Amino acid sequence: MPSKPETRSSVVLLGALAGSLCALAPAAAQDSPAYLQLFETSWTNIEARTPDIFTAGYSALWLPPATKASDGSPGYDPWDRFDLGTPTSPTIYGTEVGFRQMVSELHFANQQVTVDLIMNHNGGRSSNSAFIADGAWPGFYLPGNANAANFWGDFHNGQTQSENPGGANYNLWDGDLVGLIDINQSSNFSFIRHPVGANPQNIPPGLVRNRPNPANARLYPDRNLAPLTFVNTGRGGNQNWTVYPFNTADPMQGDPIAENGTGLLLRATQWLMDEHKVDGFRLDAAKHIPQWFWDQYWDAIVFNRRTTPAGQQAIPFSFVEAVDSNTSIQTYIRKFDGIGNRDALDLNEAGALRDIRSANGFGSWQNPINASVDRQDDGNNNGTQGVHHVYSHDNGSVGSGGSAPALPAPSQYALPQNAYALLRSGVPIIYYNGREMHDRFQNRGFWPREGNPTALGNLDANLTRLVQIRAGHARGDMFVLNGPGSDASIQGLNDVLIFERGNTAAANLLVGVNDRYDNGYDSRDVTTRFPPGTILQELSGTATDPSVDPNNDIPDTVTVGANGRVTIRVPRNANPGGAQHHRGYVAYGPAAPAGVLSVAPVASTLPPDAVSVPAYRRRLTPVEVVTDTAFELRLATTKAIATDANFDDFAVFRINQGFADLNGNGIVDQLPPGATVDAGYEQFLTQSSPISGPTGTGTTGLYRQFIDTTLLPEGFNYISIIAYRRRTDGGLPIFKEFRKVVYIDRLPPQATLLDNPAASNGNFEFRVQTTDRTVNAVHILVNVPVGVDPVPLCNGSNQATQYDRLEWRRNVGTLPTGSNSLTVVAFEKTGRAGATRYNNISITLGSGDVNRDGTLTIDDLYASWALGAAYQAEADMNRNGFMDANDRRILEADLRAAEAASMAGSQR
Repeated sequence: MPSKPETRSSVVLLGALAGSLCALAPAAAQDSPAYLQLFETSWTNIEARTPDIFTAGYSALWLPPATKASDGSPGYDPWDRFDLGTPTSPTIYGTEVGFRQMVSELHFANQQVTVDLIMNHNGGRSSNSAFIADGAWPGFYLPGNANAANFWGDFHNGQTQSENPGGANYNLWDGDLVGLIDINQSSNFSFIRHPVGANPQNIPPGLVRNRPNPANARLYPDRNLAPLTFVNTGRGGNQNWTVYPFNTADPMQGDPIAENGTGLLLRATQWLMDEHKVDGFRLDAAKHIPQWFWDQYWDAIVFNRRTTPAGQQAIPFSFVEAVDSNTSIQTYIRKFDGIGNRDALDLNEAGALRDIRSANGFGSWQNPINASVDRQDDGNNNGTQGVHHVYSHDNGSVGSGGSAPALPAPSQYALPQNAYALLRSGVPIIYYNGREMHDRFQNRGFWPREGNPTALGNLDANLTRLVQIRAGHARGDMFVLNGPGSDASIQGLNDVLIFERGNTAAANLLVGVNDRYDNGYDSRDVTTRFPPGTILQELSGTATDPSVDPNNDIPDTVTVGANGRVTIRVPRNANPGGAQHHRGYVAYGPAAPAGVLSVAPVASTLPPDAVSVPAYRRRLTPVEVVTDTAFELRLATTKAIATDANFDDFAVFRINQGFADLNGNGIVDQLPPGATVDAGYEQFLTQSSPISGPTGTGTTGLYRQFIDTTLLPEGFNYISIIAYRRRTDGGLPIFKEFRKVVYIDRLPPQATLLDNPAASNGNFEFRVQTTDRTVNAVHILVNVPVGVDPVPLCNGSNQATQYDRLEWRRNVGTLPTGSNSLTVVAFEKTGRAGATRYNNISITLGSGDVNRDGTLTIDDLYASWALGAAYQAEADMNRNGFMDANDRRILEADLRAAEAASMAGSQR
């Protein structure tokens, strides 16, 4: 094993140490969010589709690498780990401000934000002398001295490869992966890698990179703030850590210190969490990095770094990409020890699921069950290990990586396989390719594959219904009911898999998946943990869809018989008439509460975006607009199945991330340890009338709460109501989550003039900025007469161009010298406008006051001559954007005229 780099105390952990460092026992079948892997979409368009992400039922996102890579690249060939893009040099996904605003919007919708993180390599290997002289990769040391033993500095020498274990010169940890330069995590060249000023410890500067820059201070922690000290126990021995936080209130207080290459990687990880509020990471190419890097350094830097919606510090969830045997992958998984929360993509299970889809009815469900990494730690598929999926950007429904993928056919959606991944125990991921980059690029080095185009409700709601079933029913352990040795093992698992979720007292959900493509259905009689007499409702919609079940062969409900036995029919992927529907699955469970969520009063509704809006930006969710200072939040419940014995007996609500006192009782009602799935929710105090339970009406239910809108932000707000089914059998919670997006519009949007205009080439550039996330258009009007309403005057000729997510700019031509007025009109989606007038805008172009003393004298002419060819706005007398003798002649003439006027006045 290579020697280990020194610990770098520049690594920061935020907040107090939450929880002890003692080992924790694994908790099987924990509730876990459904992830949406959303790729090939820019940050602003992800922000625009946040209402769809929320209403689809997801609770977490996996996004591509956020930092700068080569032009057009999805991001897996990193260039600069501290560059998230600027307006003049964006990444393909946008800018740092756009990323920050997207994360903020997703957090409003209570989404955890996970980004891809690359600790193994930078971009394509290069020994080009000009590239090295320019500074190579920003922050990394690459001396490139042919006579020096350290030619490659922070990198391995490139004489081996790590992508082909059976090929020549294979080296897992030191070799290049697909030609990308491999970082040597054990190198120990100590430099200030983002210099602020002159310092002998600075990294050798390149011609255009690694030069000192005062702005680099924001890329470092503030060592004057209180540090966090803790011990990284467990793997690799006990290590003491002292780490300092980034100063998010005043980033320029950061203190540059010397560090090695590993220190830079850790600081970059920390920066994404502290400054940009990322919640977790997918760790690319993890097995190509020595385990000590992960165990002794990376786990320490992310320890207790995530800020939860409750404002507490927690260990972020991360998961590695490691293409290997399940035994070898164990070295990269670290969970339940109080320090690590690092899991792994279940790549072997995913491959087996894709094989089933490709086999068109001739596969076996036993293969993904056996292949899952979840079985490795304790022999059970119980959710203790593995992140489950069918498709990803590396292995998709369509595409080879070498060209833009086509859209998949419905047969490639893999709905039965996705039903398995979503409804089994563990963390599931659904992959969605937004396809924005298909419009923007013709050629790229790598094209992410396609996923499931229905993942956000486009085209149909089959997949999103499964996501929502998971939230309400799929908790507890996973039990296979028709495997080898069971009393229902007819044909084993070659065609149909039946499994249930729940605890030993009672089941929650019964799932059947079928890979056959001939006509009809298959029956299975299984013993469940549901109590006899329980009515189970088919939840996925396959039983009520005539395209799947035209003859009503699949029962809408089944009743559990003696000893928990029940017979279910699972549709094949073609209906009795031979039409393929590709929906060979059912999901049965006790009926969740039925009801309607509403708010009142509603002033208007923002309809879904028009079809003219590109699909990758097009919002599908209608959003009701509230303009009053209060609204009533209401859930009216009804009996889902009249003959059922149990209905809703309790409901709670959350707006945005929750953990706010919105019912006025002075506390947050649902808090751990009593609350689990509904932590941060509030109880209905205006009215709480369930159907079931001691206070139940027995007929219909009604939950009401008056909400003070002054406690909510302007713009989109995300409402969740959980209504629980009454359970008396000892089973785990079953509920229906109702989600709704509303738009609060009490106040006009605001935008602020940043400064006086900058002059260039005879034009004036006005810059406007806003911290108001609702602003979607800005107009800048000059010299509007006092008393005239500026809003009707807004048109295309005075509309500003969006420069960054929160900044707009407009160039204006001729303006009178001296004082002018400026009116900024900001618009939001509802059409509401807010206008701000700025008086006494000083226009200095061509004023002649070159020395800027407030008067026009011969000293200004001298100052103009001293400028030479250098440009200054006040000296540009003919306002053509250039400095020449003509400007000085005009200034001299103005001075003579002023002198003549003064003399004439004195002779009177």
